[in-house]
Amino acid sequence: MATIGVLTLASVLVSRHSISSSFEELERQQFRVESERAGRLLNQQLEGLTATVMDYAYWTDTVEFTRGSRPAYFADNFGTDNMKYLGISNVLVLDALGRPLASAELTAEPALRPISESMSQMLRSLAVSVLSDKTSNTVMRTYRRMDGNLYLVSIAAVRSQFAPGTAPTGALAVVRRFDANELTRFSDILMHPVRLSFSEPPAEISASGQDGPDQAKAQSSATVLDHEGRPVAYLVLELDRELHQAGRSLALVAALQVALAGLVVGTLLVLLLNHLVLRRLQRVHKELTEVTRLGIDGNGQLSVKGEDELADLAKGINDLLIRTREDAAQQRQAHIRQEALHLQLMQSQKTEALGRFTSGIAHDFNNSLAAISGWVRLANEDLTANHPSALSLEQALKSIRYASGLMKQLLSFSRQSAPRMERLRLSAMIEEARTLVSLGLMGRCTLQVDCRTVDDWIQADPTQMKQVIVNLLINACDAMNGKGAITLTLDSQEAGSGACESANALLDQLPQGRYITLCVRDEGPGIAPEHLDRVFEPFFTTKPSGKGTGLGLSVAHGIMARHSGAVRVSSTLGEGACFMLILPAQEDPGLPSRSHEPAHTSASRKLLFAEDDALVRDAWSALLERQGWTVTRARDGEEAWEQFQAHAGRWDAVLTDLSMPKMTGLQLARRIGSTGSPPPMVLMSGQISAEDGAQLMEAGFSAVLHKPVDQDELLRVLSEATASSG
Repeated sequence: MATIGVLTLASVLVSRHSISSSFEELERQQFRVESERAGRLLNQQLEGLTATVMDYAYWTDTVEFTRGSRPAYFADNFGTDNMKYLGISNVLVLDALGRPLASAELTAEPALRPISESMSQMLRSLAVSVLSDKTSNTVMRTYRRMDGNLYLVSIAAVRSQFAPGTAPTGALAVVRRFDANELTRFSDILMHPVRLSFSEPPAEISASGQDGPDQAKAQSSATVLDHEGRPVAYLVLELDRELHQAGRSLALVAALQVALAGLVVGTLLVLLLNHLVLRRLQRVHKELTEVTRLGIDGNGQLSVKGEDELADLAKGINDLLIRTREDAAQQRQAHIRQEALHLQLMQSQKTEALGRFTSGIAHDFNNSLAAISGWVRLANEDLTANHPSALSLEQALKSIRYASGLMKQLLSFSRQSAPRMERLRLSAMIEEARTLVSLGLMGRCTLQVDCRTVDDWIQADPTQMKQVIVNLLINACDAMNGKGAITLTLDSQEAGSGACESANALLDQLPQGRYITLCVRDEGPGIAPEHLDRVFEPFFTTKPSGKGTGLGLSVAHGIMARHSGAVRVSSTLGEGACFMLILPAQEDPGLPSRSHEPAHTSASRKLLFAEDDALVRDAWSALLERQGWTVTRARDGEEAWEQFQAHAGRWDAVLTDLSMPKMTGLQLARRIGSTGSPPPMVLMSGQISAEDGAQLMEAGFSAVLHKPVDQDELLRVLSEATASSG
């Protein structure tokens, strides 16, 4: 009995230690994860503050304020309400030499007052590296401790968004005080109490708890580092020790059960104790060790069978492990969703940056195309029809028109504007989408288009429709790992008539009528049947991590719903997948007859031409003069206005660019329109959005043309404008 007692006691201690060790390891992992999450969350707040200061620093009004104009800028943009909304407690504007121009500190009342001298000195010292960078690329992000408070500091160089790489005209510094309110919101997000400490924390929190093994709470910390990697403060988290308490309770229950089983069975049958109990306890110990080694992400379980206390213990441990893993999986899923949302925000910001970049270079790029087009046309007109170089010049003009079309597509695809529904042909959208994806997005995939109908008119937003088609093409390419054939089938089908119900079940639940369908079929492995009903769910994706967010098909589904259409999917494993776009068909509007003969103006017509690009101005002036126009050239809007005033009443038409120094084309048009009898005005620009069209027409323009302009089209527009005014 003494031997049995010793063995029973040893089994109790071993099982209790194994269970406690397992749950203590799980608790340590939880502490590390929560500390890392707290640090990431604080860094996200600093990144958000940095995004805000960069938006303001690159604003034209900020640049002008640092140069001495717009005195009301600071009060207009950094009032009490705006600083509270942006979460800013201090703001300081410096000129290019680091001298303060304006400052404000948000008090608790709330009210505004100038920032303290110590805060000003600190921000000015941090701004030295920003102002010394002649490319304006340096952005200061750091944390600072002052007067017993933690501050998030972000400083960006002030420069125009249209002049990247230039020297800064000043610096904009914003500060967010991490006060009690911020700490409360921080705790709500983390779902754990958090306090701020400026003293050195313990090197490592013990798994058994900082205050002893019987405490229900434990503390873990995340170090806050400044831009030089030095610790500034510590975020101390107070965590519930639920796993530890559960492990202790489970270890206690296991100890009681093992002790009871050992004493009863040992008293009755020593052999059964040896063969049935002790060996099973050894197995439990081994499996618990394996579970501990695998950690919370493993799938190990106890395999003790029977109807005794050990079996109940194994079932209890297994149930607890299942619940713990389910909770961990839910937390991981929530974290994945949060990361996906963050990735979506970053992607949205990248798209916005692409749109700004594309829009910024569109003016200069289209000016270059317009100049090239003008000089090529002049050269072509100087050659005879059978000259060997005439064909080459015609091919050059075709390439110029193709480059202009690509720029228009990029501007349309990157611009974020309200949906603009118009009547169009789906086949035209397919061709434009093919052009976009041919820019290196599809690897070695090939496209095969099968148009089974020519009556493919629909009512849709062209930008959104191209977005849907491009997304489906890229998904199809990804499914085939960048190699294979993609088939696009354009067709017209009837829904709800009863004759085709068995022919195409994909048109079920749609109103009766004729529909235009576009099938995008790939040769990939196909979609598993259990995934077919979930492919349009947000964030659902079967792609590896880093290859997609699961938002593309969800967005496509929403766009098709807004177009009164639908998107369907069908797939067979091993035979690829087919996504079908279904849109209500529209009647063919017909094409009005129109003469394409170029209209020529008479020799007595006088034109005022305002263009800041010398190459475009000289080339198109020469072209127009060859057609009989007397052209007066102006380098900008101000010179054009002086020419107009000096020779009032002699102008038959005014041709102007939109973006010019000193005075824009829109300002010139409004000045000319305010005179007694303004001549017809035509705008020719390479940077015109759909939203600007109505505003430009209201300013008095007879026509708005997009560079590079076709010569015959320009002559026709000028002729029609002068004819209607005469």
